[in-house]
Amino acid sequence: MSRLPAAAFAALVAATVGAFFITQHLKVQNPFVNGAPRPDPPAINPTAGRVCRDLVGRRVSFKRTSVSFYLQTKAQIVDVFVYNANGQQVATATGSGRYVRRGPRVVYSWDGTLPSGGIAPDGSYHFEVNLPSEDETIRAGGDFQVITTPPHPQVTSVTLNGAPKDATAAGPPVISPESGQSVTIHYTPGNWRDSRIEIIRTDLPGSPRVVYSYGAAATLGRAGWDGKIGGRPAPAGTYLVGMRVTDQACNVGHFPFVSDPLPGSTPHAGVTVRYLAAQPPLVPVTAGSATTVFVDSRRRPYTWKLFAAGLPKVLERGSVAATVAATVTGAELRVKIPALGAGVYELALSSGTHHTVVPLVAAAGGRRAAAKVLVVLPALTWQGRNPRDDTGDGLPTTLTAGDRIELARPLVDGLPADLPGELGAIHFLERQRDPFQLTTDIALAAGVGPQLAGHTGVILDGSLVWLPSSLTARLRAFATAGGRVVSVGTDSMQRVAPVHVGTGGVAVSAGPPSPLEPDPFGARHGALVARTSAQILVLPGRLGVFGGLPAISGFSSYQPIYPPSGVPAAGFGIATGVPAVTGFRIGHGTVVEIGLPGFGASLAGNLDAQQLLATLWGLLAR
Repeated sequence: MSRLPAAAFAALVAATVGAFFITQHLKVQNPFVNGAPRPDPPAINPTAGRVCRDLVGRRVSFKRTSVSFYLQTKAQIVDVFVYNANGQQVATATGSGRYVRRGPRVVYSWDGTLPSGGIAPDGSYHFEVNLPSEDETIRAGGDFQVITTPPHPQVTSVTLNGAPKDATAAGPPVISPESGQSVTIHYTPGNWRDSRIEIIRTDLPGSPRVVYSYGAAATLGRAGWDGKIGGRPAPAGTYLVGMRVTDQACNVGHFPFVSDPLPGSTPHAGVTVRYLAAQPPLVPVTAGSATTVFVDSRRRPYTWKLFAAGLPKVLERGSVAATVAATVTGAELRVKIPALGAGVYELALSSGTHHTVVPLVAAAGGRRAAAKVLVVLPALTWQGRNPRDDTGDGLPTTLTAGDRIELARPLVDGLPADLPGELGAIHFLERQRDPFQLTTDIALAAGVGPQLAGHTGVILDGSLVWLPSSLTARLRAFATAGGRVVSVGTDSMQRVAPVHVGTGGVAVSAGPPSPLEPDPFGARHGALVARTSAQILVLPGRLGVFGGLPAISGFSSYQPIYPPSGVPAAGFGIATGVPAVTGFRIGHGTVVEIGLPGFGASLAGNLDAQQLLATLWGLLAR
């Protein structure tokens, strides 16, 4: 008799549990439709949907969505409609209105097209199944999205980790991965299926290129970069931090929005990788005195050597310990220039496996400063082509791109690419023992060092691609008053840039360049021409400045340079009226412009080029 209550209690418990599961089954299972209907994929782009992998790895077209289910009671007519978030019926799914048998799964789809033929606006939608014979309408699964607008991710800033950025320093954060420096990338979070950080190199020839990418949490809004690419320290250079995200409809969005962004369109998204760089003065130092070079070795020790440009002999050397170089942004290095007269020196620096070389310009002092001829080097062009990010947008700030540039900045690629050609004329004069004074165009604009006054002749050495705007009138006035000018370099004096002078007479920045036509002396320059003729011949003229030299050989191309009309002129060219070397009168003075690419470098071995410059020296120094 004692077992009956226990058995009754067990039966009651079993019945209760069974009733609970039956109730729950009835709650989750519609008596007419089953098969866990849900939209697949849960977001579409009806206009530009593409085939890509969904979250479980299947290749799916995101141009349409579908819902599938089976009838579990009886065969009947089935209608499937699409409703928007306001509960309005907007479309009928493909396959609607068919007679469906009980059991087999049936698929209904919608490609986002409205009955009017238009495309449904972006928003939230859902399927509803209508069974007319049962007078039953059933919401099939959850909502799905129509998304036709690609996502627009935004990198909002890149900040240096571990040390505050110098508030007075312009440009992006600068890091050395070898020193453990890193940055934090801040971006707008979003509800994306996938998001990736893209590290874009922008200072190489051609368009910017993605050199590294890695995943980032879509909703977090920040990620880090240690300056490494595939586990190795990134090469020194200018980088833009971008993003590539994919939304729920497999639409892809990029930052920056275009592959070749305009300057200023990606503010605060830049980062510079640097291991060793130097900022030389852009004005000459008097031979025999010391000059200051700003060196950034990222807190690491370095050694340095001083050479006469183009020669192997070490003139001075030294080293700087880590304790002296232990600032994030660098330190000053004092270098004494030998008392050897005017010339160009090369300062070579090494830190670990990293090396750089920068030029130092020396002006003659003492009695040698009275030389009649002034040679002007194109320092504005050196910095105008220097691909350093001044603004922090991850793009090189150059005059080539039409930017405003800072002149007081490191030469990130070391020696300017055209310096060997510019040294050609200087070395030729040194071999000829022709005394000359030396300066830069930036020094002339700033009023620092040797000036035009007191000289009979000026050599514009190399391509002054950008001329300080304040020099145009001064050069013309110099020639008109009786001075002689020789320009050695193609594509020269065709653009001007305003050079702003700070305290102490040091040029601090240059504004965007503007075209200059004609050049300061009235000559007009044509486009560079490739030719097959072996010689450039003397042209008829009324100006005897070329000393009877009949021809110039050894040049495969030339730039036509036409003198001002109505003035005495002479020159060399491939045909009458197409001069490649032009000499002409301007007021009481004479101007000679040489449109032969590589003329300076050719002075090392081209006898015709040597004879031409030797002849012009007689004009300049008299």
